[in-house]
Amino acid sequence: MAGYRSFLFPGSETNQDYIILDARESHHLVRVLRAKIGEAIEVLDGRGTRYQGILEMNNPKSAKVGIHNIETVENLGPRVRLVQALSKGKAMDLILKMATEIGASEIQPVFTDQGEVQIRGDRLKSKLEKWQVTMIEACKQCGLPFLPELKEAISLREWLKNRENNPDVLSLVASLEEGSRPLVQALDSNRVSTSWFEVAIGPEGDFSRAEYQLLKNSGFRAVRLGANVLRAETATAYMLAVIDQIRSTQSQAR
Repeated sequence: MAGYRSFLFPGSETNQDYIILDARESHHLVRVLRAKIGEAIEVLDGRGTRYQGILEMNNPKSAKVGIHNIETVENLGPRVRLVQALSKGKAMDLILKMATEIGASEIQPVFTDQGEVQIRGDRLKSKLEKWQVTMIEACKQCGLPFLPELKEAISLREWLKNRENNPDVLSLVASLEEGSRPLVQALDSNRVSTSWFEVAIGPEGDFSRAEYQLLKNSGFRAVRLGANVLRAETATAYMLAVIDQIRSTQSQAR
């Protein structure tokens, strides 16, 4: 296992023999982590490739990693799209961190009727950049080959309006409404075979009735997450973890 991990940002220089990290990752590796010349480094690109090597130059603006091995991992099995209502405070950071660790493929933040977060413009852009860094840190910490794609935040109605209908997608919404089925029933491994899972999680105030109806009209199945009412971040982790077990089973069977 690598002694340290870095991420391959667009500003890095890459070839088969070495990588020169961008200024941000160089500073973090050399100044924050205090990596020394000769120590093992693993560089992740978030798209399935791991570069393994040693630190050859500990310049805090352009650290050089000599590469001795390159591994490429194939992204097998069903993908998972998380449609996540924006949460306030540090809850969204935690949600994105856990979704990255569990293995979400795509994260679509959405504004909702009863959600308290309604930021726009430069504040939203700044938040998205911060969330991207949070996800990259989770990717580095766990040594994950794939980084989820973080989409631009839009309203749930707008996203549903422009969403493409795909019969090979199983769409589920965590619901507190009467008539929702237990999650395990919807994910019965003997009946579920899909290339994508879509998971919709509402805000602290839940989806509105109108939003539940729109989700239903768009093919989302309402599912219940156990016997207790969960916080938004707990509901996300719960649902993704259960789906990951089903996904892993399907992937191994292929």
